[in-house]
Amino acid sequence: MKKFYTLLFFVTALIACDTEPLDPSLNTGGTTGNVPGGGNVTDSIVGDWLYTDVITTTTTTTTVMGNAVTFVALVEFVSSDVLLTFNSDGTYTCIGDLTFESFVDGVSFGNQTSALNDAGTYLITGDVIEFSSTTPGSSSLFASDDTEIIIDTLDAVDLVFEITGSTTQNAGGGTLVIDTDGSADFERQ
Repeated sequence: MKKFYTLLFFVTALIACDTEPLDPSLNTGGTTGNVPGGGNVTDSIVGDWLYTDVITTTTTTTTVMGNAVTFVALVEFVSSDVLLTFNSDGTYTCIGDLTFESFVDGVSFGNQTSALNDAGTYLITGDVIEFSSTTPGSSSLFASDDTEIIIDTLDAVDLVFEITGSTTQNAGGGTLVIDTDGSADFERQ
């Protein structure tokens, strides 16, 4: 269960609050995906990006026998040496340590560090980016199929992801609903 919540926090870590549009001057061709208003972001996103900030909110509601209990978890960035690399062939790697502080209903659970070691493919359609991990059993930022990742900002130095998601699990007569919202910022290296 701890691994599930850790992955959940990482997935939610990719939600962006910035509202800057993609910089059309960077859309200079490429092979995958289009951005609103035309252009292509593949060439713009190719390269190394350092994970520089994260803030996410996860609301979990557990319902058993008609009784619902809700708690809110918040993840705040502490430090990172995570490098997210996009290759022009549609593959990515995400390697490094991410330290964040987690809070549940306002109570700190302290700093946690997670070692990430993931690789796979990415596909950009419009401003939506989808990741498919090819690293079995690895810790990944992109672990949930129920999460939508939007490229909110992409310019010469900044990449911001906006992520929203909702997952429902049913077990033993109970229901667990997990809603996530947050942002993740990256800086070109």
